[in-house]
Amino acid sequence: MKERSRTPQTKKIARERLAVLFSLAQAIFSTHPALSSRYVEIARRIAMRQRIRIDREFRRQFCRHCSSFLVPGRTSRVRVHGGNVVVTCLGCKKKRRYPVGRDADNGQ
Repeated sequence: MKERSRTPQTKKIARERLAVLFSLAQAIFSTHPALSSRYVEIARRIAMRQRIRIDREFRRQFCRHCSSFLVPGRTSRVRVHGGNVVVTCLGCKKKRRYPVGRDADNGQ
């Protein structure tokens, strides 16, 4: 099997593709929710293949369990509970918790 290229240039191209795919997912969600989830799956596959981290702004827009594109009120429920924001995927019912408040960001 041929080794995949992981040069800085290909990683930069992969990051650009991730941004494009997530913007397409957001733009098309209102008409084709399934297609927006497919864009997320493709973006995740690109990131895994190139071994790059998905930026935080994009990471919080999809369910890590079922890869569905999360839109508050439509495909996810957002609650604040005990100093955390709890995002529940309405497709698979998995929950993600993000800390809120002082020192929650930790500069990451």
